[in-house]
Amino acid sequence: MASKKQTMAAAAGAAALFGTATFVTSAGSSGNLRATVRSSNRAAAEAPSTSKTGFQLTATAAACVMAAQGRKAVTASKHQVTLTAFENELGVQAPVGFWDPVGFTSDGDVAVFKRRRSVELKHGRISMMATMGYITPEVTGKLPGFLSPSAGLKFADIPNGLAAISKVPVAGWAQIAAYFGFVEFSGGFDDYKSGTPGDYGFKVLTSSDPEEETKKLSAELANGRLAMMAIIGMFFQDGLTGSAWGDWANYTASPLRAFENEMGAQPPFGFWDPVGFTADGDVDAYKRRRQTEIKHGRIAMLATMGYMTPEITGKWPGFLSPSAGLKFEDVPNGLAAISKVPVEGWAQILGWMAFCETSKSQAPGTPGAVGDFGWKLITSDDPVVKERKLASELANGRLAMVAIMGMFFQDGLTGSAFGDFAIKQGSAWLAFENELGVQAPVGFWDPAGFTADGSVENFKRRRQTELKHGRISMLATMGYITPEITGKFPGYLSPSAGLKFADVPNGLAAISKVPAAGWGQILAYMAFCEVSQDQSAGTPAAAGDFGFKVLTSSDPAEKTKKLSAELANGRLAMMAIIGMFFQDGLTGSAWGDWANYTASPLRAFENEMGAQPPFGFWDPVGFTADGDVDAYKRRRQTEIKHGRIAMLATMGYMTPEITGKWPGFLSPSAGLKFEDVPNGLAAISKVPVEGWAQILGWMAFCETSKSQAPGTPGAVGDFGWKLITSDDPVVKERKLASELANGRLAMVAIMGMFFQDGLTGSAFGDFAIKQGSAWLAFENELGVQAPVGFWDPAGFTADGSVENFKRRRQTELKHGRISMLATMGYITPEITGKFPGYLSPSAGLKFADVPNGLAAISKVPAAGWGQILAYMAFCEVSQDQSAGTPAAAGDFGFKVLTSSDPAEKTKKLSAELANGRLAMMAIIGMFFQDGLTGSAWGDWANYTASPLRAFENELGVQAPIGFFDPFGMTKDGDMEAFKRRRATELKNGRVAMLATMGYIVPEYFRFPGFCSPSEGVKFADIPNGLAAISKVPAAGWTQWFLFLGLIEKGVYTYDPTRSPGDFKNAGVLGVPNGSTMVPGEGRNRKLNSELANGRLAMMAIIGMFFQDGLTGSAWGDWAQYTDSPLRAFENELGVQAPVGYWDPMGMSKDGDLKTFRRRREAELKNGRVAMFATIGFITPEYFRFPGYLSPAKELKFSDVPNGLAAFSKVPLTGWIQILIFCGMVDFGLYRADDSRDPGDYENAGILGVPNASGPMSDVEGRKRKLNSELANGRLAMVAITGMLFQNGMFGTTGPAMWGFEA
Repeated sequence: MASKKQTMAAAAGAAALFGTATFVTSAGSSGNLRATVRSSNRAAAEAPSTSKTGFQLTATAAACVMAAQGRKAVTASKHQVTLTAFENELGVQAPVGFWDPVGFTSDGDVAVFKRRRSVELKHGRISMMATMGYITPEVTGKLPGFLSPSAGLKFADIPNGLAAISKVPVAGWAQIAAYFGFVEFSGGFDDYKSGTPGDYGFKVLTSSDPEEETKKLSAELANGRLAMMAIIGMFFQDGLTGSAWGDWANYTASPLRAFENEMGAQPPFGFWDPVGFTADGDVDAYKRRRQTEIKHGRIAMLATMGYMTPEITGKWPGFLSPSAGLKFEDVPNGLAAISKVPVEGWAQILGWMAFCETSKSQAPGTPGAVGDFGWKLITSDDPVVKERKLASELANGRLAMVAIMGMFFQDGLTGSAFGDFAIKQGSAWLAFENELGVQAPVGFWDPAGFTADGSVENFKRRRQTELKHGRISMLATMGYITPEITGKFPGYLSPSAGLKFADVPNGLAAISKVPAAGWGQILAYMAFCEVSQDQSAGTPAAAGDFGFKVLTSSDPAEKTKKLSAELANGRLAMMAIIGMFFQDGLTGSAWGDWANYTASPLRAFENEMGAQPPFGFWDPVGFTADGDVDAYKRRRQTEIKHGRIAMLATMGYMTPEITGKWPGFLSPSAGLKFEDVPNGLAAISKVPVEGWAQILGWMAFCETSKSQAPGTPGAVGDFGWKLITSDDPVVKERKLASELANGRLAMVAIMGMFFQDGLTGSAFGDFAIKQGSAWLAFENELGVQAPVGFWDPAGFTADGSVENFKRRRQTELKHGRISMLATMGYITPEITGKFPGYLSPSAGLKFADVPNGLAAISKVPAAGWGQILAYMAFCEVSQDQSAGTPAAAGDFGFKVLTSSDPAEKTKKLSAELANGRLAMMAIIGMFFQDGLTGSAWGDWANYTASPLRAFENELGVQAPIGFFDPFGMTKDGDMEAFKRRRATELKNGRVAMLATMGYIVPEYFRFPGFCSPSEGVKFADIPNGLAAISKVPAAGWTQWFLFLGLIEKGVYTYDPTRSPGDFKNAGVLGVPNGSTMVPGEGRNRKLNSELANGRLAMMAIIGMFFQDGLTGSAWGDWAQYTDSPLRAFENELGVQAPVGYWDPMGMSKDGDLKTFRRRREAELKNGRVAMFATIGFITPEYFRFPGYLSPAKELKFSDVPNGLAAFSKVPLTGWIQILIFCGMVDFGLYRADDSRDPGDYENAGILGVPNASGPMSDVEGRKRKLNSELANGRLAMVAITGMLFQNGMFGTTGPAMWGFEA
């Protein structure tokens, strides 16, 4: 026994010694086995002498052991040691390192290793070509023409994959073998002896730089290994199914087929067992694993919710362990809780798990074996429903298992399942978090872990590649879009082939049309771009800078910003082009008609309820891709429920804000009043437990009170409440479709309310409360104006970057200025006419020949576009616009728009921004209308395809607006929906007319006596207007609702065979069974009048409500509304009876006196000009100047027509004189003086005569005269507007205009 123990100890000692030798061997050693062993012996000789005796005993024992066991141990040690000989060779890559499980390198022979490496490279290259040979014909198609003309064999006749072996003729195989031989012999067989294995001088794969060559060959090795695995898999699948990605249904012999219909086999994977656990076909083992999977999934779902719930709802109140004084709030979330939960807590957890595990039999064949523990919320007595629920549970559990592993991983790295990765200081990703392309909100994103090795060189190479791909994608995306918008180039793409640009289709179909020479040019250009600059590490081109300074810059910060923007745009373009390819491949166009894609399972549901314009059937996530009708209906039912809850929740947010809260107590026992419960999320903590129990009980009642099984009315949301549904199937479907649309809107609304409530404390809260918001950094910047304030719904400024904000503001100014010019360019030629003469004398093109609007694009010659672009370039580059310069804020020194006074400049630029925003909206509308009708304000009669045309002759379509539907409610052309809305409009109008009269009549007459004798409420006690709501008793409101119900459902019922608002038993003025109007023109005229009056009444009653709410009366004394900033100007010049101070647009609500004075001065000037213009319309009818207006043009005053027609007759010099005179008056004679009243100029006498009689000494008389001037000017502005309008429409001037003579 002792000898045996000594032998074992000796063996252990030898193992320890040799193991130490193995691990202390230099990592850089590349010698053979002999060199490695010498190193080990040297290390042993240098061991301390203190262990000599022990070492001698150990060596003796080891010698005995090795002698006893032969060379087996020596071989094992030799193998273990020699692995270190090749650990730095080509192909040794993370994470596996040097991997030789079979022991091919155990002899340490370097030459043999290199030979094998050379063979591996060759096999990898062949495999890569073979893999591409499988894939390419499936994607691009096969080569045209014949593979063997003599045998009549076309390339198209050769099947893909293994089946091709029998089709290729002998001569083809001979060519393949000959090519192999050429490749094999031309490079010699000594490459692995004399040089690097695999280096045949082809420098795309290798390089003259040793380090670069090693990297490329290592990458090639890795790709080759992947290709060897891929081609083996393709051969295997091809052999089994007949295709490298064939239908496994063709492989009926697979034991995996035994479980393909089992629970949990779901699309898109189907039955998935990559490790082969079920390869033995053992059903019992399969079911045991399935049961285990369900349990793990359930635990994972609970664990995932356990991570998330405390973050959202907070933790339980009170103590987790009273004896230990441990509160729930003291237990951290996540992995850190493990050390906090006391032992008793873990015992309870384990005890609960044991109870769950043992309380129900789980033997094979029992319900518990498949996860059915009798809890019918997850399972069901119905086998089909139970299987669907358990399958859903399996899928959710699988997701939860992945989620909880990710949470554990992130928690372990950062300290939180949603933690900041910046905490993980050791992460290789942090090395690149400040690199180009790392942008908010994602930050540095590398889910595949490409940068896990921390290699800066690899990162930069990938970034360079990403830039190139992005640029190509941007060009490709524009290449899809541009031909659709601007059309194609004129002329020929290939004159020799007779191929016009117009003949080349857009998108993927172009691939087959472009001739070979075209592809050659494309490839040559790509090659030129690739090789024309040095892109090696450290050069500007390596970072995407090819010297094209529009995209880059000599300023490093500016260059980084532009390249970052380019990266972001390129990423978007890569996503866009992939989507375009996908849609083009399916439908034949990048934005093609999905109706062309008849194979789509989505088509199965395109006529289902809820598929509504403009989206139609919309399922971007592909939930319905399996075409399962039952699953679709279940999701639709769920959507209806969620929508109903969201609608109630949305109303629950809004109603208390408008109507106030219920009186009395929510919980008398707790002394909690309804008014004590805050609105929104804050209510969660106030509602008592009993309240939540009632809410949950009501939800459970709603859920279980009606059968919702497939095929029942409840399955489609019909619970018998006929206000939302109907006995009429068509009406019911329409109502449910409307409910679906409203529910979807409510789901979006309630999420927004939750978000805003969480940030600001109210669903309509003041964002100023959210002090941490980056938006607050810009709330005082230029362009932030009432009533919207700072508005950035897309979150462009969420990063708080002042530089980016200013750059965007500068861009906005430019776009606004261009839009203002473009808008004026649409309007001006229509009013003033076009320039005389030629736009292009050489082309014989007159200004008059260029149409207005979009049609001009095709008429302006190339030289004209060149001038436009040159002018734009001049404006862009003529001033320094870098950060901090005046031009960066839009100040180009043109002092009409800016000013040397900073406050004035800010005001003007703010006004310009507002005008520019309006112009951007206007020009988009003009483009849209021009494209549809041929003119920016064109005759809609030209747009015959408009569904709005279907209703242009219906009741209620009246001059001057005609048919008016700005929201497009009737664009579907649905006559039934139109009539329903018209009937609703009539009802609303009738109610509004009654309500308006109800406001007016009590001011002059009220009923005598009591409104409610029992309550002692007299009619005289009820105030007029909104204040009456709180005075009318509940019984009164009940009478109202009953009366409305009687009218709606009893007396006047809707009849689709009659006109909207025309009820069978309703007479004139709505008297039941009274006299009716005789059909005809008179009847239509009266109904149209009712509609118009009803519309007016709806506007009136809204105004009355508004004024009543502000002042306490529908025409209340504004003196009661003391908070109004309008009060600041009620004693100013121009405030006259009977209107008083009138500012319906609210221009003066900011209370800015300076702005008010400026507007008043402008009003005076406009009024004075309007008075002159009005007199100018009238006077020439009775008197004209004698003689010539322009002797040079021989134009007499009598030749100039009156009115608008004069514009075209006054010569250019006349207009110049008018403009000079206006400028002299405005900037010379009569300059504004802040110390004087608006319109009162120092050197202007009575009637504006320069330096005439001085100011009037009678103060009151002066004020009265100036007020008279303002009133006359206002009248003149209305008069001249009417004159211009009438003159423009009818051409009338003079007495005919104001009706004195025919």
